[in-house]
Amino acid sequence: MVQPQWSDKEFTAMPSIAVAAHELKAPLALIRQMSLLIEDGRLSPAEAQLMQRRLTLTAERSLALVQDLARTVNVQPTLFPLEPVNPLALLTQLAHQSRDMLRLYDRRVTWPRAGKKRLVVANPLLLGRIMTNFLDNAMRYSEAGAVIRVTMHQAGTMVRLGVRDFGPMMSLAEYRRLVDEMTTRKSVRTRPDSSGLGVYIAATFARAMGGQIGLIRHRDGLTFYVDVPLSEQMSLL
Repeated sequence: MVQPQWSDKEFTAMPSIAVAAHELKAPLALIRQMSLLIEDGRLSPAEAQLMQRRLTLTAERSLALVQDLARTVNVQPTLFPLEPVNPLALLTQLAHQSRDMLRLYDRRVTWPRAGKKRLVVANPLLLGRIMTNFLDNAMRYSEAGAVIRVTMHQAGTMVRLGVRDFGPMMSLAEYRRLVDEMTTRKSVRTRPDSSGLGVYIAATFARAMGGQIGLIRHRDGLTFYVDVPLSEQMSLL
């Protein structure tokens, strides 16, 4: 059987095993470390139970990342159809799903208050995964006890959902690099130190819904956001 020959351009555009391996290295190392601590038998029953829960949540997050990467290969309307979605209901579901993780890692989140009901045109799975990834990122770079702010507001014909963290100020060079990742996925051959996989996945999902992601740099943290089209069906009735 003849093996396909890929050009450099085609290779860069392909989902890379090396990129996924780079992104999964840290959580897999953490899973191994926690497993060894549990096996050691020196933890108290309460500590072992807490460690087991953290191990499970870390494994679930890693599995979700692999599933997201697989979805980017074929984000077709037939597989991920667009429909009217209530973003407030989606955020309420996310708040429930992330409750254990926030408690374990001592993070607090403020969520949008119920207000005027709006619908957006989106795929609920893809939009939910974007917001989950933004929230995971905020938890990773915020200090223990820090508050994370989830926001939602209408901007013209789009609705913006954002996640604001209050971590250390990002350098301008790093900010520009992340903005570049919004539209261009770098291969591991050009950027071996950081894959940018999470940003690439979120940007791919947003484009599939006719939206886009963005980043705002603050003195005390970052806001990642996604803009999705406002539905013409303005009422839930």
